[in-house]
Amino acid sequence: MAVLLIICVNVALSTKFHYPDLPFPNKTKQEVADLATASQLPLSKVTQQDGYVWFVTDDALDQAVTSLKHRMTKNGWNYVDQEGSGYFFEKDSEKVVIVCEQWTSNYLLFQLPLGL
Repeated sequence: MAVLLIICVNVALSTKFHYPDLPFPNKTKQEVADLATASQLPLSKVTQQDGYVWFVTDDALDQAVTSLKHRMTKNGWNYVDQEGSGYFFEKDSEKVVIVCEQWTSNYLLFQLPLGL
């Protein structure tokens, strides 16, 4: 009985079923967690859906935001401000807001408008 319980707990934890739901349906929790953990990139593209691109990272928030700012600056965008979990950037007369979501205690998700 104890062995069966250990096996069930191990299987349950390895599938990440206990993680919160993802804001997009086309990737599993396991796929997103594995991507964030295995990737050498500071922000790893997870999926593209409904006019947005989603990125994941297992970096700390300050390091992840620095990576985001660097990515945006490299693409010609200027950082303007932060309000809550939204990061505001400008390029010429265009403005965008990039939202950061703390998915779990270990992972952050960034939602960027398509084309950035």
